[in-house]
This record gives sequence, structure tokens and C-alpha cells, in this order.
Amino acid sequence: MKIAFIVQRYGKEILGGSETLARQLAERLSRRHEITVLTTTAKDYITWKNELPPGEDKARGILLIRFPVEGERDLEEFNRFSEEIYKGHPRREQELEWLRRQGPVVPELVEYLKKEHETFDLLVFFTYLYYPTYYGLQVAPEKSVLVPTAHDEPPLKLGIYREMFQLPSSFLFNTEAEELLVLERFPVHKKMRETVGMGMELLDQPDVHAFRNKHAIPGKYLLYAGRIDAGKGLEELFRYFQFYKEEHPGSGNLQLILIGKLGMKLPDDPAIRYIGFVDEGDKLSAMAGAVAVVQPSRLESFSIVTLEAFSVGTPVIANAQSRVLADHCRKANAGLYYGDFEEFEEVLTLLLNDRNLGRSLGRNGQTYVKDNYGWNRLLPKYELVFRSSARPAREPKGARARPAAVSATPHEPEHDHEPEDLISTGDLPLLEPVPEGEPIEARAEELETDGSYADEGETSEPEELDELPPEESGYEEEETALELAPAERQPPADARDSYRAPEPPEPPEPRDEEPFHEPAGEIREAAPEEGPAADDAGLPAFYRPRLRPTSTPKGAPEPTKED
Repeated sequence: MKIAFIVQRYGKEILGGSETLARQLAERLSRRHEITVLTTTAKDYITWKNELPPGEDKARGILLIRFPVEGERDLEEFNRFSEEIYKGHPRREQELEWLRRQGPVVPELVEYLKKEHETFDLLVFFTYLYYPTYYGLQVAPEKSVLVPTAHDEPPLKLGIYREMFQLPSSFLFNTEAEELLVLERFPVHKKMRETVGMGMELLDQPDVHAFRNKHAIPGKYLLYAGRIDAGKGLEELFRYFQFYKEEHPGSGNLQLILIGKLGMKLPDDPAIRYIGFVDEGDKLSAMAGAVAVVQPSRLESFSIVTLEAFSVGTPVIANAQSRVLADHCRKANAGLYYGDFEEFEEVLTLLLNDRNLGRSLGRNGQTYVKDNYGWNRLLPKYELVFRSSARPAREPKGARARPAAVSATPHEPEHDHEPEDLISTGDLPLLEPVPEGEPIEARAEELETDGSYADEGETSEPEELDELPPEESGYEEEETALELAPAERQPPADARDSYRAPEPPEPPEPRDEEPFHEPAGEIREAAPEEGPAADDAGLPAFYRPRLRPTSTPKGAPEPTKED
């Protein structure tokens, strides 16, 4: 298949979660499909400054097309405008103005999609929040897949996104918590959707001693890895950590180590150390040597850092207000989480005083990653959703014409609308169920066990890998079926006849007959039943540590909630 990935930033040096997912998925799928990445020339999501050259480029066999961003973002001005939008009841025009100010504004990317979308079988959009996704989804929604990477934040309540979430034909979620959130907010229950996530690899134990010696870290430490700014809940973490040190002088030289891109002022405290931006090897070594990796953010849609910590056998201390983080900790039995300072204090004390607890949680985390986030388990699920959502690409103008029997339908005129107007969704065609009524997990297990992704280091010709045998893929006569409208997709006449009971011969005169019965051995195909709407009311309550202090520690102020 020819697949376009649309993402706001792209590159190995880009650290965002959705950008990392897009890159790793594109690199793996490029062994079987022709992948083109449409992105911007920006590296910094705060300003959207144009730092990379526009135009085409190649990276690990993937075609990159970068488009320039129109104007940089003034973050302070944008934050003031956002407060007005979030507090009131904005009109649609105001919400669209908020979208423009947020950026990245890349009209050239959207125009490229309008002109070239017919040359792709599938369009995959990453992150619901930004300009390229909002306007790009309007171009060809019938063959668009959205990877929303959504979390509970004010923009998700804006009316423009309620409209936008009805456009894509399919959804791919990173976690069940994210899927439940989207189902609560938007009427997308009848859309094809699957929870997949990003794959992780279990690596050999990193060199912890080399990391400690390199950065002069002699004693125990907590680690925070990622973007260092107030939006990640770090101000509260700093406050809690300093209170803990005051209340527990026996903690000695316990430090809080920070790695990642610095975007805020740090406390003047020698126990809180920023050691800069480190490479992948140092990051994993830092995680492996920590008492725990701390995740204070309330707004997470997947949390790659949490799974990386699990993969090296380190437990996680997470903010309980993040449903995603709490789910990871609970399902893996590999982390603890807190809702206030007293719980933070108790969790940290448990891990500092009980090394066996930390080791047990660490082993559980490695098992969780191995069982749920190996790429060989996830890639078949991506394949099935992509194949179900694809529509065959049309040959570009000037290409050799196809034979009349398989010629493409005439070019359809583009929608006549202004760039800022949302097209009418109408009654978008819903996707058919997976063939034979099988659950997507069952088909994914078949692909997984057939060895297609057993050895990712082995490469072969894309033409040979792109088409699966009919008995394995379940998509017989895929090229012909995909060219038909969803309502017109019917099995071949001979196949339909095989399910139809023969009609009794016309009697010469009216007479009483025995009721007609199906001949033995003939079975009618059962229509797949639509599953019930997701409901998270049955989720278990958050895990809390059994021991709790009877009173608030001396000197601890009432913690403030983040906006």
C-alpha cells in the first residue's frame, strides 16, 4: 500500500510521544509498504520556528516532505487567548482563531493533500490537536485513520473537535483509558477502532555504574525523564520532594535527577539536579539505576517513559490523576501512584526501605512490556486496521492507462469550500466488519503467528511483502472490493449462491406442501453483531498504598491543583 503519515514534527531528534510513535511505526511499516511522511520544518513545538529545510528528503528509506510554517507562536499571547476560550462559550469562529494561533499553520501541506491524496491508499493522522490534522482530515475522510493521542484537557471540549472526530473512518488508540475518554466525549461508537500503542524492546541491562561515574551520582536517586516544563506537573513534584527531604532527614543524599529539554526555572536546591539532554543509552542507564522513575503529569495519552522504565526493571511513581498512568501501574503491578503529598510520602518511603518490593515491581514491569508491547504483537493489528480503511490509489496524471476492465473511476471534483470551513460529514460510509465476523484480535494473532514480523532485522522486497495470501489475510479480491462503495461490497455471485437454499420447483397447481428446510450441510453466514458501547463504570478503584500517615506532615502546605 501507499500510505501517507501526517504529523506535526518528524525526526530522530524530536522527543514528543506522538512524533516518536509516528517515526517508529513508519520505519517498521516501510519494510512492507511505501510510506511518505508529510510534516513541517519545525523542531520546537512551542514556537514552531522553521529550522529544517523545506522540500523532499529521505530518512531510512522513507520519503519526507517538509512544509514551512507560517509564523511563529507567541506562547504568552496564546496562553492569554486560551484562557478566554476555555472560560467562556466561544463561537466557532473564535475556536478556529484559537486553532490558528496554536499552530503549526501549514496551508501548503493541506493543499498538497488536496492535490495528491488520490495517489495514496491511506492517510494516517497523528495527534488530534493541531492544524494539519483538523484541515487534513477534511480532504479524504473515507480513507483517513486518526491516532488522536488524546488526554483530558480543555481543548478536547471545543466544538470544532466534536465535528472533526466524526470524520475519520477509523481510530487507533494508545491505551484503553484514551479510548474510553474519546467514547465519552464523541459519538464515534460505530467507527472502526482498535487499541494498540507503541512497541518496546527489552534490552540488555544498561551500564548503571558508568552513568553514575559520568555524572557523579553516588547515592540513591529518583529520575524524571522528558520535557521539563510546568505543564508536566513538575512544580508540584519539586514541592513534594523538598517536603519529603525536610520530613525525612534520614533520606541523606537522596537526589531528584532531571534529564531532557529544559523549559522552566528550577528550584535553587542541590538535591534537584538537571544533568541535561542525554542520549538513549544514558537515558536507559539512568532509569535502570533509579529507585523509581517519577511521572507527575496529569495529561498523558500513552507515556513512553513509563514503559521504558518498566522495560529496564524500574518501578514508576505516578500521578493518580492520570487515568493512563494509573492503568499502566495497576495492570502491570509495576508501579505506585499518589493523589496528594501524604501518599507521595508513603509510596517513596516504601520503595526506599524495601529493596525486594522494588525488584518485584521491576520484574512485573518487564513481563508487562514483553507480553503487551512487543512490535511483533502490535504490527499485525496496525496492518488489519490499515487494510480495512484503505481505498486504492489512482495513478497520477500522465501514467500509463490501465486496461478498461480495471480502469479507475472518473476524477471527482474537489469540494467547493473555503479552507477554513469544515465540510459536511453527511452520512459517511461506515466500515464493514472484519471478514468472516472474526474479532480483530483473532486475525492479528494469525498474522503474528505466521512469522511476518518474527524477525524485524530481515528485509525483503516490498512488492512481495505487501500482499498476503488470501487464506491468511481474509481480504480476498481486495483490489476489486476496495474500489466499490461500502454499500456495494457484495460477495461474488457464485459465493452468494453457495449460501442460498435452492428454491422448490413451481407446482403445476396449488396444493399443500411441507415447509421448505435448508439442505443439510449448507450454513448461512451470520451477520456480525455490533458490540456494546464502551463503559468504564466497572473499572476497579485506584490502588492506594495500605499504610497512610494519620496526619499531614508538619510544614506541608495544602497542595494546589493544576489547571
